[in-house]
Parts: sequence; structure tokens; C-alpha cells
Amino acid sequence: MELPPRIAAPVRIAIVEDKPLLRLGVRRVIERVDGWIWAWEADCLRAARAQHGDPCDVLLLDLGLPDGSGLDLIEEFSAFDVRIIVFSVLGDEQSVLTAIERGAAGYLLKDTAEADMREAIAQVLTGGAPLTPAVAGHVLRKLRRAEITSPTANSPDRSLMNLTAREREVLMALARGFSYDETAAMLEISKHTVNHHIKQIYAKLAVTSRSQAVFEALQAGWLRT
Repeated sequence: MELPPRIAAPVRIAIVEDKPLLRLGVRRVIERVDGWIWAWEADCLRAARAQHGDPCDVLLLDLGLPDGSGLDLIEEFSAFDVRIIVFSVLGDEQSVLTAIERGAAGYLLKDTAEADMREAIAQVLTGGAPLTPAVAGHVLRKLRRAEITSPTANSPDRSLMNLTAREREVLMALARGFSYDETAAMLEISKHTVNHHIKQIYAKLAVTSRSQAVFEALQAGWLRT
């Protein structure tokens, strides 16, 4: 007997944001995409923590909350296999790097266009780690400083050295915040090939996301601009 086709589960998206109008605007963006549903919303750390029993797939997270920093929620929700995209007006270098280090899958500023927001969510659902250009700039500046000051700058980690020349190019594109489509166009290869290189990078660096791969290279002082 032929089995009925499997229906993909809807993607559940939530937000932690203290401004009601902004929550409403984001919700409207989400609900216009087939297969995405609004899971829940919270306006502070306490309200967000009360949602641990109601899982979501993607969490848009503000950092400046009334009862503390949204950074404190990143590790908590990551433990539930939630992909976290920081969504904040705070674009300073320390906030960006701390969020990435704690496990954020992406970092968007609140002036991000609707289409870019949808693209960012789609990217994290496939293992990507979207960064707005301003945010990617902070990461690149950190890479430059690390290369100058790191004692290992002239002796990169062996796992990083195992990357091929093409994999290094793809990793640099990831660090700059390019999407998979943009990386493919820039390197004149297919998106399928980009995905293959990314899987190889993750395997060689023993990481599971783009933010982790970029952070590993950053810590080693290895990436060159």
C-alpha cells in the first residue's frame, strides 16, 4: 500500500522583544511565509524563560530588555536546539562577538529590511549564520587584530590548515556575511558546491554552524582579509 506523502512540520518562530509595535511588525512578516507560524512572544527575560516548555525552531532575540541582557538567554535556548538570531539595535563589537561566542546563529540589526529578515531565517534553518554587513565588519576587525597579536598567527591550528584553498575562500565569504547565493556568484560556483564546501569546513573544524566556524578561525588569528 502506498504511504501518503509526509507533510513537513511548520517552522515555529518566536521573538523576545519589549516593544509591542515591533513585535507586531515582525509577526506580520513571519505569517506571510508559507510553512512558518508564530509560536510565541515575550517582552523580558522572565517571560521568555517561562516559554521553555513551548519549543520553537528560531528565536529572534533583542539584547536590551527591561530585566537584563538578552545575551543571558542564548545558551539557555541553544540547549533546546533553538536557532537564535540576535535582533537588536546594539551593533557594538562587544555585543556582536559575545553573542557569537555564546552560540547565536546570526546577528541582525533592527533596521534590516523585511526580505533580508526572511532570508536570514531561511539561512539559519539550513545551517547558515547570517550577519548584516555592519556586524560582519566587527568580526573582520577582530580577525585583523587577532592576526597581529595572536602568538599562533604564524602557526595556525592544524584543522584550519587542512582546509583547501577553495574552502578558505568560502570561509572568508561566510565571515564577511555573504549569503550562500552571493558566495556562489562571487566564486563562480553553484550553490550546491557552496553547500558541499560548507559541510567539509564544518567537518574539518568539528563545528555545526557558520558562526562557530568563523569564531574558530577568529580565535586562531588565522583568517586574512
